[in-house]
Amino acid sequence: MSYVLAFLVGLALGSFLNVVITRLPRGEVFWRGRSRCPRCHAPIPWQDNLPLISFIRLKGRCRHCREPISRRYPLVELAGGLLAVALWRRFPGSYLLLVYGPFGAALLTLSAIDLEHWILPDVITVPGAVLGLGLSLVLPHLRFWEAALGAVVGSALFYGVAWVYEKWAGKMGLGGGDIKLIAFIGAFLGIKAVPVVIFYSAAMGAGAGLAQALMTRRLRKGQWRTVALPYGPFLAAAALLYLLAGIEFFPD
Repeated sequence: MSYVLAFLVGLALGSFLNVVITRLPRGEVFWRGRSRCPRCHAPIPWQDNLPLISFIRLKGRCRHCREPISRRYPLVELAGGLLAVALWRRFPGSYLLLVYGPFGAALLTLSAIDLEHWILPDVITVPGAVLGLGLSLVLPHLRFWEAALGAVVGSALFYGVAWVYEKWAGKMGLGGGDIKLIAFIGAFLGIKAVPVVIFYSAAMGAGAGLAQALMTRRLRKGQWRTVALPYGPFLAAAALLYLLAGIEFFPD
């Protein structure tokens, strides 16, 4: 029963995150105002705003203009539900849900925005890193020096890689958003997480890049170097893997 409740809460959270993902890149206020269709701007009634159910019932189209609803909406809602279940399984009934629930929600939000707009908003990553450092002062499972080193070392490594790549290739490989995101992750998970997150994110990114090159036949044409993917989702996925898979996290 607890898993069902966690899933339902996660679905509702995913629905809210969709509002953030839609409005934040536009500079719009996301914490007030009714949801509207992004195409015809018609207000969405509550019965059409039920996570997953409304998308299925409306057959993926707006009730008013009949334009297709982005599949991002049900996917984020489903991801929110599954993330909530995974967090409950990892920290059942623990106060850490209040810490890593918002952390996971922020990573999900950043991933979706990066996939759509190729940006990682500072308004999430920078305050998130500061919050992680602040929480490490009061939470017993993560020491402040571990959180501080995680933020500093992670961002320094990424800055160095970005600088070297830009000098070598003449173009940016990692953006400033990725540097701030790894600082955010390091502040919440500590210095031990940084090499693990970097390794797994690089492996996943390389695999996805290779798959895209194969599907677009760029590999055969020798254009694999032109394959570009937003890196934020891979960092977020690796961070959640570290957090949820039970990798050594708590100090002895």
